[in-house]
Amino acid sequence: MKKILLLLFPALLLASCAGVGSSNTKRLLSASGFQPKKPQTEKHTEIYNSMEPYKLYNKEIKGEMIYGYKDPEQGVVYVGGPKEHEQYQKYAVEQQLAQDQRVAAEMQMEAAYSWGSWGPYRRGYYY
Repeated sequence: MKKILLLLFPALLLASCAGVGSSNTKRLLSASGFQPKKPQTEKHTEIYNSMEPYKLYNKEIKGEMIYGYKDPEQGVVYVGGPKEHEQYQKYAVEQQLAQDQRVAAEMQMEAAYSWGSWGPYRRGYYY
């Protein structure tokens, strides 16, 4: 695994990337088992500096998919494998569903209680 991690930094330079775009992505990645790794060599630092921040990169190395996410605030790359990525996707979907349910509940409450400035309208209520 250590060799794979050492090979990850050069591979990330050529990796395809997918935007994550979540304000709590780092928490989801950490909870999923991704490990923060600082660049160890000059070459790692060069590659790290060329990476676009806040993007999830993926690259197949020796038949195993490796994922990395650059966090410029901490100066690290969160690194994980297929298991961690699968868990991350699961958490992200669960979080999105929870947010969608919350928004739907708020909309239902607003619709139920939003009477406008004149109060609830019922036929015959005002006359």
